[in-house]
Amino acid sequence: MTDTKRTNSVYFRTIISLIVCTIFVFALLCIIYYQQITKTLSTEEASDLYDYAVQSATGYDKVTASLSTDDAVGVEDAYLTAIAQASGTAAWVVSADGTISYATEIPAPSIAQLIQTDGIYKMAPVHMQGLTDPQYGGVISGSQNGLFTDPKNIWLSAAYPVDGGKAFLILHKSLNIEQEAIMTLSNALAIPVLISFATALLLFTFMTRAIVRPIRLLSDVARKVKNGDLAARIKMPEQELSSPVQFALADEITDMITSVNEMIERLESQENDRRVFVSSIAHDIRTPLTSVKGFLSAMLDGTIPPEQMKHYLEITKAEVDRIQSLTASMSEVSSLRSVDELKIASFDINEIIQQTLVALEGQLKEKNLGVQLETDRYGGECLLARGDKEAISRVVHNLLINAIKFTPQNGDIAVTTQFMSKKKMIYVMVEDSGPGIPQDKRSRIFESFYKLDSSRTNPGSGLGLFICKEILLAHGQSIQVDDSPVLGGARFLFTLDSGAEL
Repeated sequence: MTDTKRTNSVYFRTIISLIVCTIFVFALLCIIYYQQITKTLSTEEASDLYDYAVQSATGYDKVTASLSTDDAVGVEDAYLTAIAQASGTAAWVVSADGTISYATEIPAPSIAQLIQTDGIYKMAPVHMQGLTDPQYGGVISGSQNGLFTDPKNIWLSAAYPVDGGKAFLILHKSLNIEQEAIMTLSNALAIPVLISFATALLLFTFMTRAIVRPIRLLSDVARKVKNGDLAARIKMPEQELSSPVQFALADEITDMITSVNEMIERLESQENDRRVFVSSIAHDIRTPLTSVKGFLSAMLDGTIPPEQMKHYLEITKAEVDRIQSLTASMSEVSSLRSVDELKIASFDINEIIQQTLVALEGQLKEKNLGVQLETDRYGGECLLARGDKEAISRVVHNLLINAIKFTPQNGDIAVTTQFMSKKKMIYVMVEDSGPGIPQDKRSRIFESFYKLDSSRTNPGSGLGLFICKEILLAHGQSIQVDDSPVLGGARFLFTLDSGAEL
């Protein structure tokens, strides 16, 4: 229940985080779009107002030029009122010195800024900048030169010369750009934003489920493994489907699932090997203990006469030595990954091999095995390697014991050393004419407790090759196995640093 709540919490927190991020992104885009729309609307309105001012000024000149002075005042008033109402503007006729000779309306935000003398309003020079100083007038924002102080709206002013340049027709228009921008934004983006948001939320939900589901499965399998169920595996059918789901799964998640499954398989294999090992060790120890107990009991009750006791004591000692050897192999495994720097020195690897072969001569003769020895030399009669001589001797001994064990009667064993001067490395190869190691078992052959033949008839603890690998890893070296191209059996190859001065 706790894991489910935790997973759901992760799931919903992820969804909420994605929703918040989506809203933030959409809000940011809307702000940017709003600013762009505001700028565009202001520019368009300013351009339209100036064009209208040009047209109105042209019409004003035509109207006033064709009328007498008495009639011009009434017609001028009617004309300017008409264009003001048609465009929603305040129309002013302003002389070159800024005096407002006629105005359909003086907006309240500008009254306080104008100069008033004897009921006549006059624009200050600063108010006319950008409007009357250009030859063909201009258009500005009313707040730009201080004529309008309206915090709610934007005022646009457009001017064009009339009466031969002696005066200017100025149109003032109030714009609620904020409201227009919001209306434009809502009309243009409301439905697309809602559809995009719903689509994004759906996709986010789908992707979140695809990401969180492997985590939930991983948690479930980890709990099962913790409880001892090493048969549990993470099963993701989506990985085997050619669908968008497969694309939604990140490579890291897929790799994690594969790695965890492989780790569990390795744990299961090691657990099985451990059980076989314990069973094998129990059998190997039980047998000599039974013999020891039997011989000692026979000596104590007089079944074995005194003159034969020495013979049976020697047998008992041999059985005890056998038990001691088994326990020593198990206890030494934990200390193989480290090397005593004081023991690192140069030694002749060829000499180590020859001494080991002499020590194993009895076992070689027992199976009538031939030995092919091919040793390389450098700068004399020896081949110097660098490392812990005693530990490397054990590697050679274990590999030769392994080769003798799996080589059939009257078979052959080959040992080769090769010096690589460019790499400053030494290659040591041990080959046999046995059945070899199947391809599917080579990846496990160096694991602890692993035995190709797990039957009790096959002697050994399954630690020999594991010990070889651990010793070489402690020396920064490697060991590998493949097929022997000469003898047809297995070939083990390991490396050593050269101890020679090049």
